[in-house]
Amino acid sequence: MLKLEDLVIGEEIVCGSFCLSRAEIVVFAEKFDPQPFHLDEAAAQKSYFGGLCASGLHSQAAAIGLMVRAIADVAVVAGGALEQARFHVPVRPDQTYDVVARWTEARPSRNPARGVACIRGEALDAGGTVVMRFGVTYVVSRRAGGGGMAGLSSAP
Repeated sequence: MLKLEDLVIGEEIVCGSFCLSRAEIVVFAEKFDPQPFHLDEAAAQKSYFGGLCASGLHSQAAAIGLMVRAIADVAVVAGGALEQARFHVPVRPDQTYDVVARWTEARPSRNPARGVACIRGEALDAGGTVVMRFGVTYVVSRRAGGGGMAGLSSAP
């Protein structure tokens, strides 16, 4: 397992892709975010979004799920905070979105066995447009005895 000292600040982590079907969008919205532009194509056409789109909650869950799997080799103790997500473009049904992430911060905590690491992710459409940005702060294990942070490096 990778420890806090092993994280490379700024290095791109390719997390994978997600695609939400029309049916998945509607089922999620019916249960968790029942707004007309997530549920009904005709109502969505008349909305600000101009067509059916996925809930931000659904889109963020899909992207964060990919990110969590991509960093499964990191000794995460706990998720400390979900950072505010920004949605720039609606997530549309049956389109593929790529997710990439970068560690932006890693610092020791008062407890020598743990530290805090922040990761920021982006979902991009097929044309490379950023659809959403999000972040998570994690509590991550450190090397035995707390060791120095000399192992932390930045990507070129």
